[in-house]
Amino acid sequence: MFESPSISFITTCKGRLQHLMQTLPTMAAQPGTETIVVDYDCPDGSADWVAANCPAVQVVRVSDRPIFNAARARNLGAAAATAPWLCFVDADTLLHPDFAASVLAVASPGVYYQCVHGRNELTGSVVLPQAAFARVQGYDEVMEGWGGEDRDLYFRLQHAGLRQLEL
Repeated sequence: MFESPSISFITTCKGRLQHLMQTLPTMAAQPGTETIVVDYDCPDGSADWVAANCPAVQVVRVSDRPIFNAARARNLGAAAATAPWLCFVDADTLLHPDFAASVLAVASPGVYYQCVHGRNELTGSVVLPQAAFARVQGYDEVMEGWGGEDRDLYFRLQHAGLRQLEL
């Protein structure tokens, strides 16, 4: 019997296949989760590698996009997600094997959880209710490249009444 996932891991890849090869197996092995990789016109062919090596991972393929748009890539991943909780995590971020269980043990619908621990390179990693993500209409796709789209999302989540807690 198939159990619906409790949390959807969403990671994007454009030129980071070497990182993804190291981080994806641990991400995909988390019980009670689903994992989605958005290959955003990745020159390394990350979608093909994921399909061959992690067949349980869902792949969203985007082609003909020479300029990376992290917001668009993350929104496409969220659109494919089925769990009530979303976790956006960069391809170069290695999760603890018990990450999902730890998050779900404290998850509350009026809160979003940012993975910071004083490190700026983790500010894009966040866990939030899917319903809240939909309510604020996801990431703002006007922002291209890396950076800024995450802080904008957090501002809008707070404006919508969610509290930020640190994981």
